[in-house]
Parts: sequence; C-alpha cells; structure tokens
Amino acid sequence: MKKFIIYSFGFLSAITLFSCDSILEEETDSFPSAGVTYADDNGVEAALAGCYHGLISYNVFQSDYHTIFCTAGGTMNNTSSSYNDSKAQRTEPDNKYIGRHFKTSYTVIADCNDLLDKIDGSGASESLKIRAKGEAHMLRGMVYFNLVRAFGGLPLRLTPITSNNLDMPRSSVEETYEQIISDLEEAAELLPEVNPVEGRPNRYAAHALLAKVYITLANGEEGSPYWQKCIDECMQVYGKYQLIPLQELYNAQNRNTAESIIEIQFSDINGSTWTQGIAPDVSDFTPNSASNPYGRYRPSKYIFDTWRAQYPGDPRIEEGIIYNSYTKNGGAETVKIYPAYTSEKGSSRMWPYLKKFLDTRYVAQYTCQNFIYLRYADVLLMLAEATNEVSGPDKAYQYVNQVLARARNSATPAAAEPADWSGMTKQEFRHRIMYERFFELLGEETEYFDMRRRGPEFMLEYWKAHNAHPANCPKPSSTKYKEDYFECTIEMARRAMLLPFPTLEINSNNAISDADQNPGY
Repeated sequence: MKKFIIYSFGFLSAITLFSCDSILEEETDSFPSAGVTYADDNGVEAALAGCYHGLISYNVFQSDYHTIFCTAGGTMNNTSSSYNDSKAQRTEPDNKYIGRHFKTSYTVIADCNDLLDKIDGSGASESLKIRAKGEAHMLRGMVYFNLVRAFGGLPLRLTPITSNNLDMPRSSVEETYEQIISDLEEAAELLPEVNPVEGRPNRYAAHALLAKVYITLANGEEGSPYWQKCIDECMQVYGKYQLIPLQELYNAQNRNTAESIIEIQFSDINGSTWTQGIAPDVSDFTPNSASNPYGRYRPSKYIFDTWRAQYPGDPRIEEGIIYNSYTKNGGAETVKIYPAYTSEKGSSRMWPYLKKFLDTRYVAQYTCQNFIYLRYADVLLMLAEATNEVSGPDKAYQYVNQVLARARNSATPAAAEPADWSGMTKQEFRHRIMYERFFELLGEETEYFDMRRRGPEFMLEYWKAHNAHPANCPKPSSTKYKEDYFECTIEMARRAMLLPFPTLEINSNNAISDADQNPGY
C-alpha cells in the first residue's frame, strides 16, 4: 500500500502574515536545525508563523474551505457544474477537494505539534513561550474542530510524526471533542487579553470558539448540559467586542475590526480567492479586473426570497447582496439578474450574487483581504439560541435584538426591518434563530455546520422547503444551471450529517480501512 509522510516545513520560513505590505523573507542557503530554529525569540516567532502558514494555503482557507463548505452548505448555490454532486449533498470519498483539505489541515496540526514538543527547551523568553503555546493549542483545537464536524472521529496526532506513529486509527467523536476542549481551555489560560501581534488570537477568541464547540455538542437536544456551557463561554466574551456598521464590516479593506474575533490573515504574497469566487464577471464591482472573477458562490433563491419576505428592506440585503441588476463598463451597460431576470431554460443570471466582503481591489485571482472565521454577531446569536434553550425566549431576545438593531441602524434613516423579536414560544424562537443565522452569516461558511447540529430532521425540513421553491428551474438546458435539488429522504439526511472520510487518508494510513468509512458511503 502506498504511503506518504507529512513533513512539517512550515516552521522553516520566517513569514510575516499580517499585513498587505508584508514581504516574504526566506534564507535559502540551508535549512536550520530544530535547535537553531528554536534558539531565541526570533526563531520561535518564525516557527509560530509557520503554524499559521498552512491555514492560508490553497487547500485550506485560501480556496478549498470555501469550495467544500460554501458549496455544500445548503444556503448557497455554486454555478459550476463541477460541483453538482457536492451542492446536492452527494460528495464522494474520492473527491479531490476534501482529500487535499484533510491532508493540508494535518500539516497545520503537525506544525503545532512540533512547536509544542520543542518550545519548553527553546531559548525564547518566558512570555513568548507562554503565548506561543497558547496560539499552537488554539490553532490545533480549531483545525480539529473543523475536521471533526465535517468527517467525524479523527486520528488524534498530538506529537511529531515518527516511523512509530505514522499509522494511526480514527479516534471516536467523543475522544476528538475531548481533545479539542482541552486544547481550547489551555489556549484560554495561556493567551493574553491582547495579543501583541495584530490578527493573532487572544484568550477571548478561545472562549468564543469553545462556545461554538459546546453549542455543536448540544446537538439540538432539549435539556442538554452543553447549552449552559455555551452560555458560560459566551459570557466570557460578552462586551469584549462590538458590532460595527454593515458598511464597515462588509468592506474587505477593513482588517481585524472591533467585531472580528478570529480572522485568517492574508497578504499580497498569500492572498484570498474569496472575491474571485463571488463577484460578477466583467462588472463595475471589480473595475481593475484583468482576469474575470468566477462569481460561482451565489445565494440560493429559496434563502434569498425567504429573507426578503421575512424582513422587507433589511439593510443586510441591500449592503450584502447584489440582486435585480448590476452595471459594467463604467455604468454604460446594465445586466439583469435574479429576481428581475428569470428563465425556464436556465442561466447564470438566475441567482443573486454576494456583495459582502467583495474586494473592489481585485485584479486577478487573489486579493489581500482577510477571511473572518468568527465574529461577535455569531457569539450573540449563539448566546440567544442557548439562552432560549435554558431559560426561554424572554431572556434570549436581548441578544438577538442587538444584531437586528445593528442591521436597522446601518441605514440612514434607520430601517424598520429587521424588527426586534418578541412574543414567541420557545419552539418558534428555536426555528427562527436558525434562519436568523442563515441570514446574518450567509456565505460565511457557518451554514454547513449549523444545518447539521440541529439534526437530520431539521436539515430534511430545510431541503423540502428549498426544493419546493417556485422560482427554481427544474429542467435547465445545461447542467451548468442546475439547481441544487436535494434527495429528500431521512436516509440521505442522515448520510449528509458527515462528509465521506477521504479515500486519500484511507489509502495512506494502514490503521484505517474501508470498513472505517462514515455511514452511507
């Protein structure tokens, strides 16, 4: 059986990842030994930068994270026929995107393991040792959390790879979550309140991510003790960040704002493909374009129309979505799109576009915009959801209403919608808060995970409503314009709770076989 070994190269390069003006500096004459790398503060800082480097690779947050979780989230369409299986929740084990995303995520884990193994014996200052360990635990916990939610139980690699531990079986989901919680609790203890390196996580980021871990573990179950654990972690973060006007939040040139909790730092050297994925081609939104954006990741017509019906005139729609039309050639030409444009045969113009986080600086493929992985509005919505479960809606309104008020007040004069919530039953709140997350966080890669943590029944209900939407195009002239119809059976919904475990890992790990594949694949 063919084998591969994941080598940890990230620590070998001193890379500055935190500014659009950063440059890559690498000593290429020879690679330093581990002793030299960890000899002093400069070496440890370089090793720590290496831990982040895998996150901004093409196979993780630069591209494949969006390809996998935006496409298969259920609220976003992908207009490329290459992703028809994925957007219909029928991803197969040999899918190249999940295979390489899984593999590269483990290089980040390997770099963190290397740092944690060597840091105590390094020549770094004590304060840097503490912070570096905190950041490594934070990153390892975050990557394992991404993977366990997508693939289930994982090989838990916690030490550097050697010939003795190259093959490792899958741990249980419970064991994987125990490690994630341990990592994030350690990070919360070690990280400073303010990280001296801009864009790096602080202790509140660890608490916020722990809250998301606990709300995931609650699994939509009434009476779960994890709801209170989520509340406790959210309250560690409450008031430490602030909601900002939508125009400021959605401006891709604003980095690490007062709302951002965890933000993936891109640069001119290592850029993001987000704008390439969402912007219309040949439009005035990217006036300097030398290579047309793809505009593939598009809001589904069902979620867009449901949102507009729920909140007519919501500033989040006006500021965050391109619909009806857009201009090109300096305003000389207008292109009609959904809902102003419809077709029975199908067309790429049959869906709205995302505008939020679209970078007008786009020239070709990459921009130095960051990716916001977790922001304060998400924490407030988690706090509202968990509080409803523990104490009922009356105590939960205050948190969701802060998010709604920010949306209203982002317009001048303030908009009437989205109006504050009141008068709901616990069950009504439970349903509405999930759709509120779909609206507020549309396209931010939270939908894939949110759709699943309420269980297969909730996802099946969503699928049915989506499939029944009257604006869908059931028989397009080309598979390029195919709607993401779902096979609405409870068996398919249960199968879709997890992605398939990647064939790439099964074939390269002698401790894992086809018998260890996820249910239904």
